[in-house]
Amino acid sequence: MNRRLSALVLVLFAALAGCAPKTAPISQPAAVRGQGEVEDLRVIPQKTMWFAEKYAPDKPLLSKEQAAMRLDEFMASHFKPWTQEKPEYSLKSVLEPFAQYKKSPGFDEKNRPRDPAWAAHVEREADLRGFPRLARRAVAVNNTSIRAMPTAGARYSDPTLPGEGYPFDYLQHSAVHLGTPLYVAHATRDGAWLLVETPYTFGWIPARDAAYVDEDFLRRFQASPLAAVIRDDVPLPGGQAVDIGCVLPLAGKSGAGVGVLVPVPGPDGLAALRQTTLAEKDAAPLPLVPTPRQIARVADQMMGQTYGWGGIDDKRDCSSMVRDLFAPFGIYLPRNSSAQARSGPTMSLEELTPAQKEDAILSRGVPFATLVWMRGHIMLYVGEFQGKPAVYHNIWGLRTLLEDGREGRLVLGRAVITTLRAGQEVPEIKPERLLINRVLALTFLTRPGY
Repeated sequence: MNRRLSALVLVLFAALAGCAPKTAPISQPAAVRGQGEVEDLRVIPQKTMWFAEKYAPDKPLLSKEQAAMRLDEFMASHFKPWTQEKPEYSLKSVLEPFAQYKKSPGFDEKNRPRDPAWAAHVEREADLRGFPRLARRAVAVNNTSIRAMPTAGARYSDPTLPGEGYPFDYLQHSAVHLGTPLYVAHATRDGAWLLVETPYTFGWIPARDAAYVDEDFLRRFQASPLAAVIRDDVPLPGGQAVDIGCVLPLAGKSGAGVGVLVPVPGPDGLAALRQTTLAEKDAAPLPLVPTPRQIARVADQMMGQTYGWGGIDDKRDCSSMVRDLFAPFGIYLPRNSSAQARSGPTMSLEELTPAQKEDAILSRGVPFATLVWMRGHIMLYVGEFQGKPAVYHNIWGLRTLLEDGREGRLVLGRAVITTLRAGQEVPEIKPERLLINRVLALTFLTRPGY
């Protein structure tokens, strides 16, 4: 952490001290109602812009100094794979999923029990005896997925249990956007998979989705400011598309749109850069000014999108949606919810009653700049609705308890706006299972009162 960023964290902490569309079938046993059938989704406007317009919509949420420090952190984090000299994870970390799934092979993508020898076979093909065999810089030339093991096959826990089965493939770490810098440490025996480190996690990706880079590529890629994609499914020449969260080198801005440099596989096996122009509605120079209106414009592009654990099938889960949302504003967030909850000054809510938690969020939270965290889930506070805090989040479902004592899920399965008491009218959702009872902390991305 550089000194400017450290200073920002100290300033923010001092200010807060003492407070603190892509669809797929959704099927889940023991779901008590149809998708989205909770009162909150019928009465709360499912547009973050509705909330943004209530809160000084065009006032920047960061001072110029704060924005500059955030951008410094973003750039350092984004290009970190190209500055490191060795892996930042151990061989033990790489081997952990193989060891775990040799003992507990689980179920495959067709919900069939996996052969106990499956994980051992994948481990042999990973050929980790010489780890790390490589130490090369690369870039993602396709949108891809980073996996815990070098296989596209799924590993589910018992799909008859609530909260298991599709989309909860525990080999899926994260989606990776085209243009993401990579550090390559190892390759499988046949060269088909690469063990890489991204700015936010490590794991295996198909080798076809990456290309190595030379010093000329690095200089050209890093010499330009960046442009951020601000809509999903933005087409590129050659048939690919990019989504919110993707950032690429800026190659100029004109009446024709926003010029960007797109990494592609070159004829010599190294990555090359191809210039193309994106429409102004699809991309903008990074960073956008983080105002409630600007954040809402991006957030509403993802409203209603299907939940996807770990970015599976080109979808988003709670933390990937929040991470992608803030990327165009030059605000770096880690990949998972617990790390995001530590990405700024925090206020613990753990010892408070549900009513006290709601009062604290309403009085201390900054709409569009405060994260609300509970174990395994992250949400963005967007303001007040009928006296209750409202949050924007991509959620799988609400925990239920059926009359026969079985656990269940009321599946929402998409990006929504709710209160923290969503589903309280449903008999199977007991009070202790409401989100408000499980919320533990607030994380501030800006200084309250700025």
